[in-house]
Amino acid sequence: MEPSQLLAGTSVTDITPPLEVGLLTSSVHGLYEPFQSVRLPLKARVLVLGTEQDLVAVVSLDLLALNDTAAGGWQQFKKGLSDIIPPDRIIITCTHTHNGPESVALSGLYLTPVYKQWLATVQQQVKRAILEAALAARPCHTSVAVATLEGYSMQRRIPTPEGVMMSDALQPIAPELLNREPVDRRVHTVRFEDPDGDAIATLVHAVCHPVHEMCLPHISAEFPGEMCLALEASGKHGMPLFLNGAAGDINPPTVSAGPAYAQQHGKALAALAGRERGVPCAGAFRCIHSEIQLPVRPEAGVTKAAEALARFNAIAIGPLALVFIPGEPFTETAFAIERDSPFEHTIITAYAENTIGYVPTEAAFEEGGYETGPGKWSYLAKEAEAFIITETQKLLTALFAAHIPITH
Repeated sequence: MEPSQLLAGTSVTDITPPLEVGLLTSSVHGLYEPFQSVRLPLKARVLVLGTEQDLVAVVSLDLLALNDTAAGGWQQFKKGLSDIIPPDRIIITCTHTHNGPESVALSGLYLTPVYKQWLATVQQQVKRAILEAALAARPCHTSVAVATLEGYSMQRRIPTPEGVMMSDALQPIAPELLNREPVDRRVHTVRFEDPDGDAIATLVHAVCHPVHEMCLPHISAEFPGEMCLALEASGKHGMPLFLNGAAGDINPPTVSAGPAYAQQHGKALAALAGRERGVPCAGAFRCIHSEIQLPVRPEAGVTKAAEALARFNAIAIGPLALVFIPGEPFTETAFAIERDSPFEHTIITAYAENTIGYVPTEAAFEEGGYETGPGKWSYLAKEAEAFIITETQKLLTALFAAHIPITH
């Protein structure tokens, strides 16, 4: 096997918490309540990619997010995830299900013994999964496809005479509101296959808040989990893995309407991803990591600098770039990064690493609304979006310049 041969390996583990590790019921008031049941277990899905000399672990967690405080110190949490892959080569991303535990320290849940024990269990489960995925890594080739899924996402910030309102306050949604922009309705599917054509993993990227079941008192992996179940059932897609995009201002038309809507959404995604045939992405594997400190608005009440330390990661495979940015950026921010990317295919994943809250655009700050806070859920200064775009573009430029042919 060539030393630069692209490798891929996978593993899945359960991270469902005890019911006491409860549900966020109000970010504004910092409230949580215990769950009453488990509808759909939460998973950690690990995809190890790279070469014999340089392996990267992409870890997708069925969680709302994790921040520095709730993780007990982000760097320390990452160090405990693997003995074989360095912390800056482990990329954590969350599906952003709102029916996972309150894991961003908006309430006092993170201080409770039951939460701390669950988090320690998650760390050990993910550590074991990373090792299993690395040991299972085998030669592969990659393809990428893009399609459009209509009817499942909308621009949730609605201007009204009283100011900007979120779409969930206007249920049922009037048809004309469904066509408001900006919205990214694309679904990217990245498939990893072994030399015999058997699927190792299918990575699906889409942009939408998983809030079909928000505030319903059960644990659920929501539509990303339903998508993975549907792809697994076919037996043709290897391990499915969902990556959420810049969904800070994107909701589904139905909010808190129940599991049936999450199932419908997940199955629609799986059907689209399962039938799309991609174009090959042959070329060098590269990975890059960086960190920058972002400015905070004093009135938001966030005083720990670690809560605004933004960690970035990007992976390139030939003409394909996967970019991982923290927090909840808006659709326009992702469009701006993609527009200036030197890569033929650029996929922007949000909710990565330690969350830094919402990242509103400058226009959103002028308009107001929930996403601009200020509060523990939105505390960055206006300039943060520009810093994030600039830093991400630097990483993409550096990755593109490092292109070296690879043998598949």
